[in-house]
Amino acid sequence: MVRYADAVGTLRPEQLVGFFEGWPHPPAADTHLQLLRSSTQVALALDRSGQVVGFATAISDGVLTAYIPYLEVLASHRGRGIGTELVRRVLGQLEGL
Repeated sequence: MVRYADAVGTLRPEQLVGFFEGWPHPPAADTHLQLLRSSTQVALALDRSGQVVGFATAISDGVLTAYIPYLEVLASHRGRGIGTELVRRVLGQLEGL
């Protein structure tokens, strides 16, 4: 079971393990959390234990444009529609641009 959140809230770095697969120098969990907190919009997918299993972010000028720089779902949770739902949620947050 996966639940979704549209805010970082009290998320802790230890809930952000296993991301940036294949990156030669992946950011530390603290940096990942800072990235999420600094994004214009964020959508998170969390498992029953509260671990983040997927995330998407958006950066926007708040007037006309936005883009999604990050979308990632852990390999163990791919193929379940989580990425699709994360994008749907972020686009919903950007409605009106």
